[in-house]
Amino acid sequence: MKLVFTWIQGCGKWTQARLLVEKYWFTLLEMGWEFRKIINSWTELWNEIKKIVDAWFQVPWELWIKVMETAINNNLSIENIVYDAFVRNEWNKEIFDRLLPEYKVVFFELPIEKAKNRLLGRMYDEKTWETFQAWTITNPITWDRLIRRNDDKDEWAILNRISEFENKTLPIVELQKKENRVITVNADQSIENVFNELVTKLWL
Repeated sequence: MKLVFTWIQGCGKWTQARLLVEKYWFTLLEMGWEFRKIINSWTELWNEIKKIVDAWFQVPWELWIKVMETAINNNLSIENIVYDAFVRNEWNKEIFDRLLPEYKVVFFELPIEKAKNRLLGRMYDEKTWETFQAWTITNPITWDRLIRRNDDKDEWAILNRISEFENKTLPIVELQKKENRVITVNADQSIENVFNELVTKLWL
């Protein structure tokens, strides 16, 4: 089962992905992590990216395509996998359509206001890049102390990110719905209830 988790930050994608990993032995790939792995891989692609980063230039989308293609191709043999934060725009979708045509999309439906409130309160592990709910003080696996992300402290910045998802990601989800790829899950409920609905709709 090849799953793409999508919708705005704060909808609980990562939490639900971790539950699938723990309870059903899924593999989780997160785009930020894959980029970080390639930066530390000492490969030819790493060398291309390092030159750009060292020169303080923004990584061009052509290299992001190479990162995504590398991440997908390196994991084609895995039977049950979740791709988190991979498909956000047209070229992301084109890559998945081409390399992984059997993928399904899980859309975590959540009102914008709820997402904003979650983002304003969530915590962050600066070592692992993981995010946690507002009341979490330490990473439950590493026990490292969590902090607030700088871009989660500014309501304007949060609304700007949400607007990006509305303008770029939501139209992609609508296209995927027409392709019968999308499973919609109500993310405006407890973590346990979201997971139960997810599992039921995936027939696990």
